[in-house]
Formats: sequence, structure tokens, C-alpha cells
Amino acid sequence: MKKIILLFTLVCFLTSCNVTESIVFNENGSGQFLISYEMGDAVTAMTNAMGGEKPDSEKKEGGKVMDTTMVFADIMETYKDSIAALPEDKKLAMAAVKDMFMTMKMNEDEGEMTMGIGLNFDSIDDLKDINEKIKKAQSLNAQGDQVGSMKENSPLGNFFGSDNNKTGYVLTDSGFSRLTEISILDEEGEESIEELFDEADESNQEFIDYFKNAFYNVKLSFPKAVKTMSLENAELSEDRKTVTYKVNWIEYLKNPLLLDVNVEFVDE
Repeated sequence: MKKIILLFTLVCFLTSCNVTESIVFNENGSGQFLISYEMGDAVTAMTNAMGGEKPDSEKKEGGKVMDTTMVFADIMETYKDSIAALPEDKKLAMAAVKDMFMTMKMNEDEGEMTMGIGLNFDSIDDLKDINEKIKKAQSLNAQGDQVGSMKENSPLGNFFGSDNNKTGYVLTDSGFSRLTEISILDEEGEESIEELFDEADESNQEFIDYFKNAFYNVKLSFPKAVKTMSLENAELSEDRKTVTYKVNWIEYLKNPLLLDVNVEFVDE
């Protein structure tokens, strides 16, 4: 379990991947939240890091195929004795994410790998601390402090996203809103957001090309048809119940508000 969580944390931070935030709502307001990382390029990168291509004998047997879901509550029960011996901060992190799950799908031969972390929620209120829960889940490995140090002390840290951002969700009978709250000390407004990411900085330039083909995707599925939405570039499914849109990763880092949306449902 530790190795999988470590892989999740490092690969999500250190590869040019596409991130998808997906929320599926049921009629009663419950649903599923899932943030997933599509990292096909990372399969090749990790293979090379571990010694390059496989011998021909192993190729004939086929690459690794995996499709698994890990529920934190089940892990805590199965390994309760080991968890009891963890440092207090790790035990608190486990307790905070006990109602969440992790997914991993991999097909080495097809160059596909997707990892995610999610929550089955009873109401929209369960998502109010989702950003913090995701960070706690990602911290459940021995290298968590090293990743944090890398974020603070290297140019790559600019590309991880800001810990100051908090995403809120509002669901009513008439509509839905995704709202980003940004805390910036001594600065206000969109101009300050732009200044957080300086493309003119030569130390950042080498990473810009690396991430230029990465996107933050949002997919929202509702039990009601959508009448209007605030984003012109968003797409609607044929039944008008699913909204999808994406923002280039660099543009998202410069202005996380680009992911916010207001949706109005059709009157029924």
C-alpha cells in the first residue's frame, strides 16, 4: 500500500499528466467525487528509470495490467496494528481520509496508466474539505516531506499548484457552482494571480514546454438537464446532463479561477 501511495504522489507531481476532476450527482444529492491523473507518458518514464525496456522473453508474456480500487477504511481495518504504530501525524491523516478511496489502472503494453483518489459523498456538504483530504491522502508516504521540500526549494515547485487554493461546490434545486477561493497575502485580484507565475523567469522556462500539453479537465454529471452555463468553451452531452471543459495546466496555474463555472438547470 505504501509503495502505491508513494508512486501516486511522486508521479502526480513530477510528470506532465492530464488531471480530471469528475463529480457525478444522484437524484438525492449524493454522488461520487474523483480526481484522476492520466499518465501514459509516465509508464515509459518509469520503465526507463528502472532499467529500460524488458528482455524479449518478458515482452512475450505481456506487460503489467492492473485495475484496482483501495478503500482507506478497509486498509485501516486490515493493517490496524501497523497503523497504531505510525507517527501521530500519519495516524491523523489516515483518520481524515478513512471515507475515501484510491484507484489505479495500468496497461504497460498500451502505455496507459491512470491513478485517482475519490470520495463517495452523501451530500454536497461532504466536499467542503475535499482539497485538504486529498493533500492528506497524498502525504501518506515516507517521502512526503521530501516532496514538500522540493515544492518550496526548486523551480518545479511553481508547477505543483498552490496550497492556498480551496475549491467549493454549491448544489441547489436550480443549479450548481464551482467556486475557487484563493488566499494571497498582501495582494488582491487577478493581477496578483498572474504575478504568481512568471514566464519570463529563465529558471521556469525549461518546465513550461514540459507542461504545455497538460490540461486540467472538469467533468460534471447531473440528474437534471442543463439550461445554461457560464463557460463558453464548455461542452454539453446530448442529453444535456453532463458538462465537460478543460484549461491548459499553465493557464490554470496562473489563474485557477478559470475552472470555476455556474450551471443553471432546466425547470421541471
